[in-house]
Amino acid sequence: MREEEGCDVVVVGGGPAGLSGALWLARYRRRVRVFDEEDPRNAATWGVHGYFGIADPPPMQLRDMGRRQAVDAGACYEAASVSRIEGQADDFRVTLQDGRVIPTRRVLLATGLKDILPEIPGFAELYGTSIWHCPDCDGPTVADLKVGILGWGDSIAKYCMYMLTWTDRLVVLTHGHDAELSADAREILRRFDIPVRHEVIERFEGSNGCIRSVVFTGAEGQEAEDFDAVFFHIACGPGSGLAMDNGCGMDDEGILRVDADFQTSVPGIYAAGDITPGSRLAIRAAADGARAAVGIHKSLIPEERRF
Repeated sequence: MREEEGCDVVVVGGGPAGLSGALWLARYRRRVRVFDEEDPRNAATWGVHGYFGIADPPPMQLRDMGRRQAVDAGACYEAASVSRIEGQADDFRVTLQDGRVIPTRRVLLATGLKDILPEIPGFAELYGTSIWHCPDCDGPTVADLKVGILGWGDSIAKYCMYMLTWTDRLVVLTHGHDAELSADAREILRRFDIPVRHEVIERFEGSNGCIRSVVFTGAEGQEAEDFDAVFFHIACGPGSGLAMDNGCGMDDEGILRVDADFQTSVPGIYAAGDITPGSRLAIRAAADGARAAVGIHKSLIPEERRF
């Protein structure tokens, strides 16, 4: 292991939350280093929607813009993986996968979430252009269109109720799984005329990124149904185990508990973005990163300047 020069803050994750945090920390003249694995959750999506002042930039383009802005302000950025964090506030040691160790006073976790993707032929070719996971981001794209909702947990009914904001032409696709639907969930789907198809999905068919149909395999052989888009709601989890390894408080889904300054239950470790409570929008993540940066900066102001 090789110990490098220390800094004020290490930011783990280079998405909107991490880069926004790094930008503002640099503006506060803090020595900040950003480490990012460069494998974002939304990499396949064609555009980031609803980001104020920028019309639907591709995810990697938005990150490039944010990275340049943070670096120009004084932050240091590196494509690297953090393997562990040890120590305590004012004396953390962040170890990278290549063995280097960076001493730091504070840590900002902005590692995001990762989705469990279904292994169905045709999915990868259409993911991000006509198959999506986020109704907030891509719901407006499917206004009044016919949409399949892939999932089988009890929360799939709530997901459908949310999707009714944009279209009432919905079909639940359980892909052969037993639908874990409560009586109330089944009743609300029936009330809004949302059918449930239980057959195994053989494949998704489409071309040039546009889905055309879903092919099912059932007792009577194969059958296809046309769709304009598909959303999936299976499961997702934290993009990194660093928070858990350090004992940060979290809920059953791995979402971290943070205070008003975005500090976790572990003093000196902060968090922002999708791993904290709230909507999973890029613009919200960026705002959280800025707010976390303010909290971190305030925590580093010397006692003699506080009165």
